[in-house]
Amino acid sequence: MLLIELVVAISLVVSLVSLYLGFGSWLKTRKAVAVIKGILNTRSTKMVRPRRRYLVFEIIAVSGSLPHVRKPDIESALESSCRLLYGVLGYSIIRPTIIYYDESRGVGILSFKHNWRNHVFLLLSLTREVGGVKVVVVPRATTGTRRKAMDYVRRA
Repeated sequence: MLLIELVVAISLVVSLVSLYLGFGSWLKTRKAVAVIKGILNTRSTKMVRPRRRYLVFEIIAVSGSLPHVRKPDIESALESSCRLLYGVLGYSIIRPTIIYYDESRGVGILSFKHNWRNHVFLLLSLTREVGGVKVVVVPRATTGTRRKAMDYVRRA
């Protein structure tokens, strides 16, 4: 009889220890799953609607005169540089469009998708000739609204 009680007591202790260890591993697994879910639900993996940004730029004529630089010439130079650098698909994604250009001062506003900002800076630095005039395109400011961009143009 004593032997049976000893076996029951040992089996009870073993079952309690295994229950404790199982519960602990369940908690660790649950925490690991929560951490993995947190990593997967970060902002970088979520889809965001690409917003438009507005870049105020200034064109400085190196050779030739600034009034010879027209808006259609700038658009065609930007398009050819973009297609050369990123291809047709990249050009259609970036969609760089000139919204405003003052020919007398050489100041304009370029619109593009926000996640291609650094690519647009590279694109502007590679644009060396516009309409037969050697130029340097200098970015002045990047804003999120057209109104702020127009304010920068008025101040420039």
